[in-house]
Amino acid sequence: MAEVVGTAVIETGVEPIWNLMCDPPRYPDFVEATERMVDEGSGEFGVGYVYKEHGGLKPFIGESEWRVTEFEPMRHQTHLGDDGKVRLHLDIELEPLADDRTKLSLRVEVQPRWFVAPVMAVMWPLVMRKRAQEDMDTTAANAKRLVEASQ
Repeated sequence: MAEVVGTAVIETGVEPIWNLMCDPPRYPDFVEATERMVDEGSGEFGVGYVYKEHGGLKPFIGESEWRVTEFEPMRHQTHLGDDGKVRLHLDIELEPLADDRTKLSLRVEVQPRWFVAPVMAVMWPLVMRKRAQEDMDTTAANAKRLVEASQ
């Protein structure tokens, strides 16, 4: 299974970051791999919440459905995604730090379906891991920029 992690130390407490992570309509504003929302979901955000987005890493661009499977307020979320070609496991962690700062950690695991696995076995180490890492780093930096600008 392929994995990338992005982190940012944000100059604010946990709550504004948590609020951004719980707002799917804002995902295209900071998630590098999300081009647009297809279905923003409805109801209270938490375990069982489902949303759909369009995006991904080239050449794996398309629509994906995501479900929140773990939700520990102000600390941790897990979202499981599937675009028909790969399954994605996204963990979002918030760690309070001294001086009213927070560490945001984003970790995604990519599990290709059987028919994509041979392509991923070649492409992941050659180009896709780097693209995925750049996207994750940019996403963390974008979240930092958005949250700090709103303070």
